[in-house]
Amino acid sequence: MREYQQQYLKNLEQVTALSATSEDLMLDAAAFLRVRQEKHDRIGVLVEEDTALLRKNLFPLLDDIITASDDDIQSLDEFAAALVPGSRDVMLAYHIHNALIVYARHHTLRDMLIRELYNTAMDLFYLDSLINTTDPYRYSWKMLMLFGEAASYIKVYDEIEDPEIRGYIHRSMGNLALGHHARTQKDGEKKLEVIRRSLQILNDPVYRQKTPSLPWDTYIYKSHQERTTALNFLRRGLASASAVREVMESAEYVWEHNLEASRRRGQPVSTRWHATYYTAQYHCGVLTLRQFLTRLEELYMGRDPSDYSDEGVYCNFFLPAIYAGYVQEEDHYRTAKKEVIGHMYRMLLRYVQGVAPDQMTFFFVRNLMNTFITFIEYPDGIQQRDYLLQLVVCRTPEAFIYLQMTACVARILVTRIITDRPELLVGVCGCSDTDDVRATREELAQLAYDCGMFHNIGQLNFMRMTSMAGRHWFKEEQELFQYHVKIGADILKRCESTRQFASAAEGHHFYYDTLGGYPQDYDPREHDDQIMVDIVGIAAYFVRLLDNTIDYTKKPLTMEEALEKVKEKSGTRFSPQLVSIFCETENELREYLKDGKLSACELALKYLKNEDAEN
Repeated sequence: MREYQQQYLKNLEQVTALSATSEDLMLDAAAFLRVRQEKHDRIGVLVEEDTALLRKNLFPLLDDIITASDDDIQSLDEFAAALVPGSRDVMLAYHIHNALIVYARHHTLRDMLIRELYNTAMDLFYLDSLINTTDPYRYSWKMLMLFGEAASYIKVYDEIEDPEIRGYIHRSMGNLALGHHARTQKDGEKKLEVIRRSLQILNDPVYRQKTPSLPWDTYIYKSHQERTTALNFLRRGLASASAVREVMESAEYVWEHNLEASRRRGQPVSTRWHATYYTAQYHCGVLTLRQFLTRLEELYMGRDPSDYSDEGVYCNFFLPAIYAGYVQEEDHYRTAKKEVIGHMYRMLLRYVQGVAPDQMTFFFVRNLMNTFITFIEYPDGIQQRDYLLQLVVCRTPEAFIYLQMTACVARILVTRIITDRPELLVGVCGCSDTDDVRATREELAQLAYDCGMFHNIGQLNFMRMTSMAGRHWFKEEQELFQYHVKIGADILKRCESTRQFASAAEGHHFYYDTLGGYPQDYDPREHDDQIMVDIVGIAAYFVRLLDNTIDYTKKPLTMEEALEKVKEKSGTRFSPQLVSIFCETENELREYLKDGKLSACELALKYLKNEDAEN
């Protein structure tokens, strides 16, 4: 690798280390804020340095890739490979691999083209996994195109001499299934068809004789493994009898494979494959729902609550998520399993509280997000509101501080509106007139606070991007990050304790004049509480100007500077009425900001130390 590439990777490691908070948590709030600011300043310097390195050395090369030397191409290949493990910088790897595709096409380097088509598609698979619950087709079409082109070279298999490149062809054929999310009957059937065709070739002795050095059994195992992911297709009741049989056959194959491997290693079968096998048996009619839930409970009881490996994360996160999902299939079990669900959630919170920053991997966060998707809320049990609140502070104290400050500023603004312009809040919390608004003062203030606390919950999904980014974002990352509003709204809509905050999560970046912001399909007219969304939008923007925990290169503004920025957005991003009222709260804001950040930090540290914390 080139010297600048090595320096870039070294800087990334420093950013990751500086993003860690475990040692800082032993400090008091004032010291914590001081140390974190020093670290943020250092991260800002590294981000600028890395961005400059790329602009000077990498981007010009990528822009004129067809003139690159052989040494340039080799260094790019090595650099991209180093960016992918641990999701260090997949988007940058994606841009490099795209450029290498252009180079290979121009110079008609068929072997290189096949390899880079595969690598680029795998980068997209990672990016797709960030948003596939909200927009499963944003990247899947291009994944299919790239994998499909690489797989098409099976037609000239005999002309390709390199066994490794032949392997990329087979892997691409199998990975075509990754582009099918099986959310519809047609897509589910297509996924199974792709796997069926791949297995036919992988089991063909002719191909094995042609390239005996390839890990054929591993390819076959991976194909069966992927077919078991079609269990969601079965769960939706869309699969035919033959599709059910195919999935069960693959589940049996994977199970037997893991049993044999466990015998050789002298270790038990991974919990993941136990759960997959039991799930397949349930959907194929081998197990009843009662038997299936009992099996999952037995697996869960065998977990290690201190294990933060991928196996431990699966046991402590995914098992409760899948268990809660299936408990909801019948009302009887939702009631009967209440105590079990409550126990799992309590243990989940302890598990998250015990994680070290360097263990907060992409796999960890993805499985954490799975628990939101199936969360069950009981009136006298753990509420999703409290569950999310504790998970946010466990994620990073900085995120909690930002949310707490946003919530308090939103409460200041809504309190002034109740006093000076109560008619603006008619319709919120069922208020039919201004008298209702005044009588509901405390409830409205609490709603503003809660909307501020939970408006950014979808950002959890992009933790790696926001807390460990080692350079300025690409345009694609900015667009990808916009999905946090939809993801957050979907999470909040699911449960009664958080449903009222969903609009703020979805619409806080949407512009008052409807000409800017996101999401583009957001319609303010559909939300009776739009005024609360607008209040949170102003509060969040104002606090971000004072304390930007996403872009470390932006220096915090003074309160006066931030107020001027808000005024500049009057009539475009924000309602002129709200901007006017907000500016009238200057004295209250000034008083709050004297120790508002310190108080928010103290509250965050209380949560992290498992002490009692109140709003």
